[in-house]
Amino acid sequence: MVVGLTGKIGSGKSSAAKIFKELGAHVIDVDRIGHEVLQMQEVKNTLRKIFGDEIFDGLEIDRKKLASRVFSSSTELQLLEKIVHPLIRERVKKEIDLLDGLIIIDAAVLHRLGLDEFCDLVVTIVAPFEKIIQRLRDKGLSEEEINKRLSAQQDIPPSGTVIENDSDLDSLCEKIKSFYTRVIKSKLHGQPGEV
Repeated sequence: MVVGLTGKIGSGKSSAAKIFKELGAHVIDVDRIGHEVLQMQEVKNTLRKIFGDEIFDGLEIDRKKLASRVFSSSTELQLLEKIVHPLIRERVKKEIDLLDGLIIIDAAVLHRLGLDEFCDLVVTIVAPFEKIIQRLRDKGLSEEEINKRLSAQQDIPPSGTVIENDSDLDSLCEKIKSFYTRVIKSKLHGQPGEV
């Protein structure tokens, strides 16, 4: 069973992924796969042609420099996505094929990547705007970085089951466990449950 886990930066999606992992799920971290794709030589060559040497630190892509560049320009972000998204999709599909039981695809831009096509269910973690801003400030992001990243994630719609992360980690944990018990367990084990 494949569940897509999505949500904007600062919503608590990564915390939710950890909770699912503790419940025994296999978590496919799409950020990790994205980092691996950026280490592929053909991807580096293509990105060097498009963005130049300024996004590199020696032979490796400097992800901070790349992020700063693409989050400032929707055209450049689309260019980057056109190159890396098909490769990310391919790798996610391979990982799904190797796993069984409950599989969580942890991806902010789940729909933009087209990964929702692989999912039986989608869960969106949402949080009040001011909480998102505060969490991102606590992570050390500047106001400019916060605004750029959030504007690049405007197309993350609350879809499927929406879980509100408006309190603390314990509260989020309770909500995820409740969803797991009510919905996932029943589907995994063929018992009647809510959808």
